[in-house]
Amino acid sequence: MNWLRGERKGMVSAGLLLLLGTGLAWAAAVWGPWVPAEPAALQVLGVDMAEVVKFLPGVRSGDIAVWREGFLLPQVILSLFLSVHAWQRRWPWPWPWRLGMQALAFMVALSMLPPAWTPATLRAPEWQTQVRLILFCALMAGMAPLWRWLPSWLGDGLLALGGIGTGLWLVAALQRVWPQFEMVYNTPLPYGWGLWALGVGITGLLILAGEHVRR
Repeated sequence: MNWLRGERKGMVSAGLLLLLGTGLAWAAAVWGPWVPAEPAALQVLGVDMAEVVKFLPGVRSGDIAVWREGFLLPQVILSLFLSVHAWQRRWPWPWPWRLGMQALAFMVALSMLPPAWTPATLRAPEWQTQVRLILFCALMAGMAPLWRWLPSWLGDGLLALGGIGTGLWLVAALQRVWPQFEMVYNTPLPYGWGLWALGVGITGLLILAGEHVRR
């Protein structure tokens, strides 16, 4: 029986490391640079992409159609990731940590607010999709203690599907808008490390979901 307890403890420890790494990768994707540039003040972070992309010449003229709010999807996934895993019973962390993760889920949701927002601007049609995404993530964060009764395989499976969908959409969208960034910066641009972190985060979600299938 001792070896069984030891094996279970090892599985939990490995799972916690994977969970922590996946969460950090998604955080790096949100707040890391997607469009690298020198000086650093000219870099575009993932959290700013939804706002910056609408000022690209091709997007402003209407020649390039892009769903601007789609660039908020990494924040949506990160907020849901924190909400789903904050109170899950299989993770042995104390309740202050759980409350902290729940609070972080709220903070990530609020990071989707537009710059210099006011209640009046949030009622404008331009921001309605963005406001709905914020409210959805905030609601999921508020209900986080209830997700402890959600089967872990279902939560991880849905997050993995959301991660795959986010990655596929961003690949297609960046192919359309990246030449615009290169035109504005007047130089070829590599992808920033925030985008590579996004790939790591998606991989982490897939491994978490795959662990349920393996067991």
